Amino acid sequence: MKAIVLYFILSICTANICFAGNDNYPLGARSAGMATASVAMTDIWASANNQAGLGFLERPAAAIYYENRFNVEGLALQAATVAIPINTTVVGLNYRYFGLPKYNESKFGLAVGKKLGEKFAIGVQMNYFHTYIADDHGTVGNLCGEVGLMYEVAENLTVGTHLYNVWQNKQLENLDRIPTIMKFGFIYKIADVAAVSVETEKDLRMDAIFKAGLEYSLIDDLFLRCGVSTGNIYQYSFGVGYSWKWVTLDIAFSHHKFLGYSPHVSINARW
Repeated sequence: MKAIVLYFILSICTANICFAGNDNYPLGARSAGMATASVAMTDIWASANNQAGLGFLERPAAAIYYENRFNVEGLALQAATVAIPINTTVVGLNYRYFGLPKYNESKFGLAVGKKLGEKFAIGVQMNYFHTYIADDHGTVGNLCGEVGLMYEVAENLTVGTHLYNVWQNKQLENLDRIPTIMKFGFIYKIADVAAVSVETEKDLRMDAIFKAGLEYSLIDDLFLRCGVSTGNIYQYSFGVGYSWKWVTLDIAFSHHKFLGYSPHVSINARW
């Protein structure tokens, strides 16, 4: 019975504080430090944020991510991803886990990103969701698709769009539907010093939200980040990233006006 109550609490809180109903929450501490305005980013976490960005990767890469939302036990999220270029196509695998022993969600994703010409890329991903609710519900599996596009308008301007849950699948019969989320945004690079990322996101169940983030290269391989959002989950965020040879460490903190701070950390490796 406790698991059922927990499930409904998570479902009700989806719009505010929780990862309920297999939401498509952006991954990576770089994204978190810029208020998750990441639909036009072309880093390794494009495998979860906009698969079209994988098409711009030229080397194999892998990453892991951890977030402890509001420092509350049971609201931690772990994720991992790997991407391998094969000619003009990049194949990616990603995994995400969130939850408690009596209620948890796992997401397995197989992504393909492909460049069509020098400046345009398309990406698709098929997800398998594994949801466990104790007591009478047990284990439920479901499929969900997503698709993204990305276009390099100019050398310093990239536009991206993404659609999550194309078929509007349900998570469980007679319960919450897996959200259908549309995103559109751009990232503008200012010389080699800074980048501004702007994005609007619309969940069909909710009002649209606006996000904006700034990344500044303080010195070579050291980046400072900040961002703001009109959403109910995080109002503002900040972070730092450092690259050393083939490894990048990103750390970020997001803040909610009532619930406080949430730490994010990710480690990216590339060959």
